[in-house]
Amino acid sequence: MRLKINATLRDRGFSDINPLDCGVEQCEAGHRFGPFVRRYYLLHYVLSGKGIYRRGDTTYRLSAGQFFLIRPDEVTTYMADRQEPWTYVWIGVTGRLAARFDALDSPVGELSDLPFRELLGMLQEDFPGWRDMREEYIVTVVHRVMAALFASVPAHRHYVSRVATFIRASYMKDISVQQIADEMSVDRRHLSRQFKKRTGVGIQEYLVSVRMENAAKFLLDGYSVSETCDLCGYKDRSNFSKMFYARYGVWPSAYARS
Repeated sequence: MRLKINATLRDRGFSDINPLDCGVEQCEAGHRFGPFVRRYYLLHYVLSGKGIYRRGDTTYRLSAGQFFLIRPDEVTTYMADRQEPWTYVWIGVTGRLAARFDALDSPVGELSDLPFRELLGMLQEDFPGWRDMREEYIVTVVHRVMAALFASVPAHRHYVSRVATFIRASYMKDISVQQIADEMSVDRRHLSRQFKKRTGVGIQEYLVSVRMENAAKFLLDGYSVSETCDLCGYKDRSNFSKMFYARYGVWPSAYARS
């Protein structure tokens, strides 16, 4: 009998790890999902069977004991093997700590099945107490998974990925390096040194780069220079135009007509 359970979760708005989706599925042979884009982190753990995961131009072949991670705004596809279709558990989350998933070198890997087997049991039993504590329980599962994944990852790599994620999510606002450091509860100078050491650019330079990258897209999509200026977190149109010219060698109004 084919198994599929999709738990109904409440968006509790937790700031660090906020569960949005959870379930288990015993897939039919060749069952495929995608291409699709999500707005949150989605972790799948393969309990049994096999399948493939496509991310961009890369295809991964997975089997029991492995996980695959889907990051926000990535176009991905995954499909169950035709001979040994997989059964997997999935967890979808947002939040500041969830952004640490960006520090992983690879979106696939191996993990102990213990937290996922326990979650499977909870999903299958579905007793009344579980319904009241689903979100809190999933937070503990994600914490256990992260502890296993990042046990040997240096802290500075977390900083780099969190800074990049924060900037890409907040570049439209009037943000500063100090605000980013405060958000992460890290000394500004230490954070700046680690970021530049790992990326070769300063945090402010990276912020400007992200803003200009998106400004070019907005202009080509038909937004006016004033609208683009506002959308990219600039209060002064003159300053925005100078920054754009320094990056692309052309004024925003001329770029929009190109």
